[in-house]
Amino acid sequence: MNRNWISQRSACLDSSGIRRVFDLAAKMSNPIDLSIGQPDFDVPAPVQEAAIAAIRAGKNGYSVTQGIPELRAVLQARVDAKFRHADRKVLITSGTTGGLVLFLLATVNPGDEVIVFDPYFVMYEALVELVGGRCVLVDTYPDFRIDVNRVAAAVSAKTKMIVLGTPANPTGALASKQEVRDLVDLAARHDLLLVSDELYGVFCYDSPLVSPASYHEPCVVLDGFSKTYGMTGWRLGFAHGPARIIETMTMLQQYTFVCAPQPAQWAGLAALEVDMSAEVAA
Repeated sequence: MNRNWISQRSACLDSSGIRRVFDLAAKMSNPIDLSIGQPDFDVPAPVQEAAIAAIRAGKNGYSVTQGIPELRAVLQARVDAKFRHADRKVLITSGTTGGLVLFLLATVNPGDEVIVFDPYFVMYEALVELVGGRCVLVDTYPDFRIDVNRVAAAVSAKTKMIVLGTPANPTGALASKQEVRDLVDLAARHDLLLVSDELYGVFCYDSPLVSPASYHEPCVVLDGFSKTYGMTGWRLGFAHGPARIIETMTMLQQYTFVCAPQPAQWAGLAALEVDMSAEVAA
């Protein structure tokens, strides 16, 4: 076989370093695994029961691409009450990472630059490059705080967006209100998109999460059920943002993931009624 069957876009991804770490861990005695954000509590019983009930009720086929109306309605009402944006819509995604994939496919053109804060969630850079973009890293060491002057210095004519994770993965740093306002002002001056990864949003201990969507209507928010409810394997997330972007993401989901798993969506609806304060505090 002389022909190279592997696509050029795949060549930008390198998992060799990750494999080396796992190979090393396999040789160690009782290593502490910090490789992935797996909650240390199980899915709450009411959520499990809702999934079982959905399965037994025959809700096992495809749902509509944008997600079951019941779940979307509850999430849309919460988003509307919090942000009060006339043009903000909700999409149920196949995991929060699935939402990120759809968002980048919908917005990034080849050659576009995407600002990401270092250290960062490992998938940010890989997925940006996979869709043809270029990651521009902004250093947050040593205290993991956001310096807007560093961000401003990273902006170029090719910059399309800023990716903010708050609370951040892997550092846990929570962006302050001033940091968020500074980023919003910078994005507005340069007509940049903001995407806010808020998957760890309930795990805020010193102060509440400040979402850039509170001040910046073009901000797209990615969120999900994995961390809050221990549902990492259920692949259920959601996104909300300007209607044009969300509608494009919905179209792309139709041709990729099709929809989020339907039983998990019914379970997610039940999860929204479960009090997780004890797990958050533990």
